[in-house]
Amino acid sequence: MKLIKYLLPIVLLSSCYTAQKATQQVNKADAKYPEIVAKLARDKYPCTDLLKPDTATIYRDSLVFIDCPEVVPNDYTIGKTDTIRINGVIYRTVKIPVNMPVKTVYVTKWYEDSAKLKLSAIDLQTQIKQVQKLQGENDTLAGKLKTRTKLMWLFVIIALGLTVWTFRKLFI
Repeated sequence: MKLIKYLLPIVLLSSCYTAQKATQQVNKADAKYPEIVAKLARDKYPCTDLLKPDTATIYRDSLVFIDCPEVVPNDYTIGKTDTIRINGVIYRTVKIPVNMPVKTVYVTKWYEDSAKLKLSAIDLQTQIKQVQKLQGENDTLAGKLKTRTKLMWLFVIIALGLTVWTFRKLFI
């Protein structure tokens, strides 16, 4: 009877569910049924947009040649001269280089694994609880310090009073 009395709590406590056992069970399930574990993980922690999409607009110059008649003002640089003969008529055109602004738009999307976000959120909650606990301890210790400081000043005043009383007795 005594043996049962001592063995029963040991048996009951030895079957506690721990994080290590949970990890072992997940690994075992992943080894036997990976498609079910993958579907469960995807459903529980889908990928989500981390931030709003970043859009970068870049303007740069692009060199374009424009066909112009042969008479060109002096301030332009002549790139090429083309001569075309159509029905016995010679047409001469000059290609003038012109810089045209070109707009390029880059859109970047960021995706983050939701499991990583979930772990970060859990870690954040844990840290918030620890900070609150430390702030409570800090408030308690500040209250104790205030009480001890008042008590110390009371003892200093009493000690000064007794010192003055003693010196008065000695010199009078």
